[in-house]
Amino acid sequence: MKTQPVLGRTQLFWFFMHAQIGVGLFSLPANIYEHAQTDGWISLLVAGVIVQLVFFCFYILHKRFPNETLFGICQKASGKVVGKLLIFLLVVYFIAIATLVLKGFTQLIAIWILNKTPETVFVLLFVSACLPMLFSTLKQMGRMLVVSAPIVLLIPVIAAYAFVYGDYLNLLPVAVTHATGIMRGVFASMFAINGFIVFSVVLPYVKGTEKEKLKVISAAHWTVTAIYIIVLLTSFITFSHGEMKLLPEPYLYMIKSFSLTIIERLDLIFLSIWSLSIITTYVIFVYCGSIGILTLFNSTRYRLVVLLVVLLTVLLELFPLSVYEFSDWVGYINRPSAYLTFLLPVLLVIFSTRFKKRRGIQA
Repeated sequence: MKTQPVLGRTQLFWFFMHAQIGVGLFSLPANIYEHAQTDGWISLLVAGVIVQLVFFCFYILHKRFPNETLFGICQKASGKVVGKLLIFLLVVYFIAIATLVLKGFTQLIAIWILNKTPETVFVLLFVSACLPMLFSTLKQMGRMLVVSAPIVLLIPVIAAYAFVYGDYLNLLPVAVTHATGIMRGVFASMFAINGFIVFSVVLPYVKGTEKEKLKVISAAHWTVTAIYIIVLLTSFITFSHGEMKLLPEPYLYMIKSFSLTIIERLDLIFLSIWSLSIITTYVIFVYCGSIGILTLFNSTRYRLVVLLVVLLTVLLELFPLSVYEFSDWVGYINRPSAYLTFLLPVLLVIFSTRFKKRRGIQA
């Protein structure tokens, strides 16, 4: 089926950026430090290389099925039954990540800004801000992502201040962590880098050749990786080894310590602005989950499905979890989601190769 391109390459770039950079950014340094210590930046680079290899698999898939989304490719490459199962797993994955984003954000606001406000109030306000964007067209959504782009660029700009007064000796010793620790650090970073496969849901609607799209996605990916490494290094040089073991959100504690002439509590101002970026991240995952459900049931009732997905994420979010329990749940989801997002494209390439050979024999 021929698809009509509605997104430009700039919009694809920011679609990817907003999907990857979300609430996981704040806990990323602590999660990686637990396993890889100050060599966490190596874990991020390894994760970046693995994701880039996955992009090449997607490049092959979209070249073979140029007018199909990720869900369409699942059905075309692996058959109807297996394809439906893969789509179901992807829908569960997208809804799970959307729920984690929602839960992580409400907990963050409750701890840092409004600790006496009921969580239900946060959720209702958050969802009411998301619905207009979810009910808009993909083209309008892409424009909104470009408009909110400067918020993402605030992260390295604010963090760069730490390079002035940080203690670089905190980075020593370098490259002493065992390979097992480095790989555990890769899995620990999954909550922050989760979402890189969302681009495959909208890729057929982007203008340009498959090679041009790959270049855009690769540029966005390495930009995100660079931002994460800046956040990681500034956290490491700001806090000692003992402090890194105790702080759950090192980045926020770091900018909280910044004191400007006319601004106090920069962390509160940043979180208020950053909420828009969390909204866009949540919207992207709900959108992808909704498209998956529409494909699964061959339905066209987009608004109804969106409302049901939002309602499901809200009900799951309201399930009472402490900060530590939430951290455990993130850990439970990280490993399966890593296997799904890293192995699925490889399997689809293998399936599509067999499909291509079968078509050649039939011809």
